[in-house]
Amino acid sequence: MKYFGTDGIRGTFGHFPANEFCFNILAQALERFHGQLARVIIGRDPRLSGKAIKNFLIAGFSAGVEIVDAGIVTSPLLSRAVGATGSDFGLMITASHNPAADNGVKIFDRAGAKLSRGAEVQIESLMDGIAAIARNRGHRIVTHCVAGEYVSGGRIFKNFSKVVIDCAHGAAVEFARKSYRFPAIDWIGDAPDGGNINGRCGSEYPELLAREVCERGADLGIAHDGDGDRLLLCDGSGNILPGEIILGIIAIYLQNMGHLAGQKMVTTLVSNGGLALALEERGIGVGYSDVGDRNVAEKMRDLGCNLGGESSGHVIFSDRAPTSDGIQTALLFLEAVDCLRIPPAEMAKFVPLFPKISCDIVVKKKIPLEQLPEIGDSIAAWERRLGGEGKIFIRYSGTENKLRLLVEASSMPLAEKIMKNLKNNIESSNKII
Repeated sequence: MKYFGTDGIRGTFGHFPANEFCFNILAQALERFHGQLARVIIGRDPRLSGKAIKNFLIAGFSAGVEIVDAGIVTSPLLSRAVGATGSDFGLMITASHNPAADNGVKIFDRAGAKLSRGAEVQIESLMDGIAAIARNRGHRIVTHCVAGEYVSGGRIFKNFSKVVIDCAHGAAVEFARKSYRFPAIDWIGDAPDGGNINGRCGSEYPELLAREVCERGADLGIAHDGDGDRLLLCDGSGNILPGEIILGIIAIYLQNMGHLAGQKMVTTLVSNGGLALALEERGIGVGYSDVGDRNVAEKMRDLGCNLGGESSGHVIFSDRAPTSDGIQTALLFLEAVDCLRIPPAEMAKFVPLFPKISCDIVVKKKIPLEQLPEIGDSIAAWERRLGGEGKIFIRYSGTENKLRLLVEASSMPLAEKIMKNLKNNIESSNKII
């Protein structure tokens, strides 16, 4: 698509599609798409460019559209606030886990869900028909504070004596401080200045969390990304818990409590096969979607599930929030560990996973993979050798010029061997590298 990527519009601020013209015509197109647009709520993460983008968006709406300014807020809280304020759309100004120089907009509908791909296609068509920037015409702007809506109820999780929490210098800082209760907390990534968001911290830099947990003698590490919709965890030994472990423990807990809708959950096609095996042994079914939390949410609705997520740390429990919410996921996981009586040191073993390895390869162009038979033939040969005991998944990033490669096998040496061979084949291709 021309403007929209995997998750909204995103790019380097000031450059297409993250420039004044695109944000302005986006607002105009949203108004045409909806028809009688009455109210829009806008939130942002702490990036320096956030205020400018908010003004670009506001200028694009007609004067009769009321603007609700939520200030600095997490994406999941903004999605919840759409319904709470009676807004027609929620616009979250963020580039999520991307560097500080990037920015963009995530769009939520009246139910707080992300727009469907079909809706984005229609909006893009409308954007292409708009040739001029509209200027601010004196909008009514009201503020909406969500801080009081996001607390844990004061529960202290005493089975973790000391916890390190990394907020990526992002939108989650204020809300994390209101939500988490442990005997002792060491905070990192908690001083946003607009230019340090995701700056070698947060969920994209697990090595920092692992090191700090070990050096500070903590028995749990929690990290979020810039807009607070992801969760990364590590145990007291600095071992990063894959998203499948988080999903599996939550699913088993919800099943035990009688709260797992349809005795089934949803994950993505790249999810570790060990998760499905462990859950199926407990009578929990697994449905699959394409990568992306929007796709997970759509499959959840199709199957009547209330739990789904990705290995990346996006987890949706629709009984609590309409979209992925890193803080709510962490609180739910902590409840699960407490209820299931899982010792902190045993969390990583509770849902056994197959050995898995992944890497990102920077590409100069995104040639359709079906047009690269030399790569496809190599993958097919390895898949025949795996014989169903593992998988290979390859795709382009929806937001960056990267090729994502994942290999899962019965042993780590075999997975590493396959990855090395495939990576060499890809990097030797002069078509995309």
